[in-house]
Amino acid sequence: MSKLVIFGANGATGHAIVEQALRAGHRVRAVVRNPDTFRPVPEEFQPALEIVKGDVLDHDDVRAAVHGQDAVISAIGPSGTRSGGLYSRSARHFVTAMTTENVARIVVLSSSGVRRGDPHHPLWYRAVARTLMRELYGDMETMETILEGSELSWTAVRPSRIIDEPVSGDYRIGDSETPKGGTTINRNDLARFVVQAATEDVWSRQRPTLAH
Repeated sequence: MSKLVIFGANGATGHAIVEQALRAGHRVRAVVRNPDTFRPVPEEFQPALEIVKGDVLDHDDVRAAVHGQDAVISAIGPSGTRSGGLYSRSARHFVTAMTTENVARIVVLSSSGVRRGDPHHPLWYRAVARTLMRELYGDMETMETILEGSELSWTAVRPSRIIDEPVSGDYRIGDSETPKGGTTINRNDLARFVVQAATEDVWSRQRPTLAH
């Protein structure tokens, strides 16, 4: 059993990660901006869940949240197509806070769109990545660069387009590139992979890219 702190825990993917972590027997500290809006988990898992209020852009909040934890998971994301520096600014707080608190392991959600030259991206997706999503993916890339320059044991998980289906276990993992022909990944499969990466220390200092 590991103690995991999950940022962005009230988002669709963040909440899926919380549930998968609890189902795997881990203790979870879910960091959200408004605990009153946190969606409930099954009653059987509630004793292993701690919900705390925190802002990923506030260094003191981040440090308090990571204190005493075995690993950090970031599933943060903006509400629109622009990040406003959310990813890069949070990464700087993670590095300094985790270093101070002697927490070494972090898994962050990035995107397959970060690699502009991915040979398996459809042409339409490359166009979107260069235009509408350019700022967002650029900020994710900066986040990855900040983590890479640290001494943390980091993993930047790059999912393809996320869809909602039950856990299947049927997906492929590319090393910094999308598996050929893959365009989507099941949210629950993604969540399970993130938990495994955080607790089994697999894919350390790498960028696994997931797709069916």
